[in-house]
Amino acid sequence: MKQTRAFKAPLAAAVSATLMATLLPLSPATAATEVTARTEVAAGTEVNAQAVTVDSAVQIATKKIQRDPSKTDVFVNKSYPLSPKKYAPKTVAVKGTNVRLQPSAASAYSKMVKAAAKDGVKIRAVSGYRSYARQAELYNYYSRIYGQSYASRISAVPGTSEHQTGLAIDVGNNNSQCGLQACFANTPVGKWVAKNGHKYGFILRYPKGQESVTGYSYEPWHFRYLGTTLAKSYKNSGAKTLEAYYGVAKSKSNNNSDKKSKGTAKTTANLNMRTGAGTNNRIVLTIPRGKSVQLTGSKKSGWYEVRYSSKTGWVSGTYLSNISMPSTPKKKESSKDSKSKSTNSKTATTTANLNMRTGAGTGNRIILTIPQGKKVSITGAKKSGWYPVKYSGKSGWASAKYLR
Repeated sequence: MKQTRAFKAPLAAAVSATLMATLLPLSPATAATEVTARTEVAAGTEVNAQAVTVDSAVQIATKKIQRDPSKTDVFVNKSYPLSPKKYAPKTVAVKGTNVRLQPSAASAYSKMVKAAAKDGVKIRAVSGYRSYARQAELYNYYSRIYGQSYASRISAVPGTSEHQTGLAIDVGNNNSQCGLQACFANTPVGKWVAKNGHKYGFILRYPKGQESVTGYSYEPWHFRYLGTTLAKSYKNSGAKTLEAYYGVAKSKSNNNSDKKSKGTAKTTANLNMRTGAGTNNRIVLTIPRGKSVQLTGSKKSGWYEVRYSSKTGWVSGTYLSNISMPSTPKKKESSKDSKSKSTNSKTATTTANLNMRTGAGTGNRIILTIPQGKKVSITGAKKSGWYPVKYSGKSGWASAKYLR
């Protein structure tokens, strides 16, 4: 999806039906413990000589990242562009649609659709393969309307889009309910594919709360085909993003917050950093004995989330000493309190790309789409979970669920 979402988020609502049609795609370690095996040799023998260095461990992790665009498991994001950037895969039309995917992805998608149908869920293919030129067209369009900064959160720069691989697909409901909007996650198709997609090789690529890692806004409709083996491995790893799975996730916190709430610990052995809390998760790298690591503050089942050598992952607390957890951050206001304050002050901020409608309810016509993070004026009392609002010279109704 990052992939310049054929039609990122609720942006679809902001464009006329004709333009909407235009934007749719054109058819044509296996160690039993968390210490590296060598550390179990008697002290003073081969421990130091056999220890895996940080540099070599990083290289090992990097080799697992597929860069060949013709491969099903190719990794693509803003920092890992396609090579060549104008790569064009062989694609076929998904049965009954003009959406195109690589043959393996199209076949897997068809199987998934049949399985969902047996459960009474009808999946609709919205967007699939997008050429370099098409991606450029979309990205430039969003940049003109919203500015480059915001456009880069909802659309991919050409050459960095998963859609260009022919392995990414945007899905929807047959009735277009919550199409390309955050609320899609709570629809029948949104729930079914999120729960079962990995069984057919598809994973949710841009999950909620991970924008600082993926670089893109939440897209519950965007799924990436990896093949069943890798998709299941990813699902079982507990990683929230492919970036985290491959050990290339960037730190979410800024320097100031790190300094204020810094926690540290020291390794007592050559210690494996993994993608999740448990030995069944993939090894990101091995931290040498005696090194200091930064604690993020997260702890689970005796494991700590740490940062080391620009990587973030989980390590067993059994092999950490001098543990000093970060100071507890100031408690955030409850959503109820924050909403109360915002409404009392007659303003609120959107938490997603939010549709303004002519009345209180999704059955009313969309006037425009308010971008995420924008302030709106609340002009009256709440009605059935909706507020009358004013934005950009327009007045209408917006769901209170996405206002704070």
